[in-house]
Parts: sequence; C-alpha cells; structure tokens
Amino acid sequence: MLLANSGYLSFFDPAVNLPRAISLSLVTIALVLIVITSIWRTAFGLSYEKWRLLHGFLALSIVFVGIVHSVQVGHYLDPLWKKIVLAALMGGCMYLVIHTRLVRPRQLKKRPYRLVEVRAEKDSSWSISLQPEGHPNMDFISGQFAWITLGPTPYSLQQHPFTIASSPKEEVIRFTAKESGDFTGQWGSLKEGTKAYLEGPYGSFTPEPDKHLFLVMGGIGVTPAMSMLRWMRDTKDPRKAILIYGSEKYKDITFRDELEELQQQLDLQVVHLLSDPEPDWEGEKGYVTHELLKKYLPENPQDYMYFICGPRPLMDVTELELRKLGIDWRSVYTERFEIV
Repeated sequence: MLLANSGYLSFFDPAVNLPRAISLSLVTIALVLIVITSIWRTAFGLSYEKWRLLHGFLALSIVFVGIVHSVQVGHYLDPLWKKIVLAALMGGCMYLVIHTRLVRPRQLKKRPYRLVEVRAEKDSSWSISLQPEGHPNMDFISGQFAWITLGPTPYSLQQHPFTIASSPKEEVIRFTAKESGDFTGQWGSLKEGTKAYLEGPYGSFTPEPDKHLFLVMGGIGVTPAMSMLRWMRDTKDPRKAILIYGSEKYKDITFRDELEELQQQLDLQVVHLLSDPEPDWEGEKGYVTHELLKKYLPENPQDYMYFICGPRPLMDVTELELRKLGIDWRSVYTERFEIV
C-alpha cells in the first residue's frame, strides 16, 4: 500500500495524529518481525519454543490494535449490533486460546506416556517408543500424526508434530525423526522413563481398506509409509503395495533391513532410488522422473491410492508427473512438512 500510494505515509506522522502514528508503527514493526523471525529463525538463534511464544505475542498484539482501532474509529462498527457481533467473535477466539493453552493440557495430564526405548537408526535418525501409563494407547490410523511434549508437564511451549511410525496394533507408539532441529537433535540423549504427552491423532493421510498402495517417499518422510506397512504386516493384509523410496546413499536408507523383511511378509515391491549411489549400485539412480513413475506404475492404477511424502522437489515432481500419467488427483495424497 505504501509503495502504491505514498500518501499513506502521513498516517505515520505523529504531528498529525500521535496515537495513530504510534499504533501503526508498532503494528508495522510487529508484522516485519513475524516475517523475519519466521524465515531466519535459526540465523537469529531462536529456539522453536521462543519463536512460537514471540510469534503468538506479536500476532495477538496486531489483532488487539486492529480491534481497538476499529471500535474507536467507529466508521464500520457504529451500530451496537456490530459491536456485539465483534465482541462475540473475539470472545470465541479468546476461549479457543484458553482451551488450547489450559483446558487441553489439563486433559493431557490425565493421559501421560513414558519413554521406554530410544533407538538409533540409519542416516542420523532416532526412534523413540512411548508407552501409555494407566490408560489405553492412542487410537490412530496409519498415516496420522500427533503433537509430542517431552517433560514432566503438558503445560509447555515445547510441542512438536510428528507422524506416527508404529502400527496401530503395537502396545507402544513410536516416532522416528532425523537430527535436523533443536528438538530432534536431543533425541539421542533422552533417558528412558522420561514423561511425555501426546495430543492427537490428526491428519487424513490415511489409506482406505479396499485400495492398494503406491507410495513415493524420500528420506525420513518414509515414516507414514512404515506405519502403513507395519499395520498391513500385523493384520496380514493381502493388498499390494509399491514403495519408491528416495535416499542419498545405500548406507543412509532408514529402515532398510526392516523393509527387506517386509517384502518377505507382504505383497510389497520396494524400489530404492539413490541420488548419490556407490559405484557398484545397480538399482535406480537419480531423482523421481516421469519415466521412473511410468516404469513402476501398476497395470490397474485406478485400484491404488497414491501417497507422497518427502523433500519438496520430490513431492512437486511426483504430483505433477502422476497427473500427466492420468492418475485421478482425488487418489493422490501428499503430506508436506517444513522445519520453521
């Protein structure tokens, strides 16, 4: 707006209207800080928890200033009924914040979990297994995710979303993550017996019972596929599954040994795609392409669901090329995740 019409700069002039100039300046600074700290959080050395607190405070400040300004100016909110509607909307929003920060953690406190295993995986990844204490395990569907809080209390800003890697049939609930952030970087040093709290499950990245599975996964994005395949193993599921799994090197393939076992137990075809293979590698090389997908596409593609999870380039290319191959977009499911 300022670039399109420099006349708006007068709104920042304290000589014209001091309260307006102060409020507008503070809101502008808050907006800029939200953008900058979101893009360059790690460069500023902000932990995820501190960033989350700062982000929430700045956002609430912007909304508060906007509401006060709207009420005081009164140009659009002069009738009483409009003020009542606005108050009701804001009251509802405040309740949602209170519910998220106070009510929901109170509910989670009654359903604690205990860390029972920390296991090193390939490619600098770790798996943690959590066991429910005094209550049934979380009822989830393979492909869903949950928010994890590690520590003695659920009243914490340290809450992170992770896809569940275990089968719904298991007595424990397992998560696997790569050391790629200030939270997952500590998983290797976690102690058994640590308390944990889980909120969820969430997500619709889930297979239907009457469809075969075509899975295109990259790196640690394979976790939802592992949950699906483990579920199929535990339930003796006769469906077919095709997994195209992108990794950098053969030694970096997370769950490589287990995938070999699953191929013996399921009607499963695993295609390892290595971007930087060893010289003696005879399998697929490079990245996902139209030709690669066409090569492994099943004869009856309409009978499959297509799941994509991994680095952004892999997902973008796979989505586009599947459409070019005639796959109905309603059968394609993607799970995108970014590290803030």
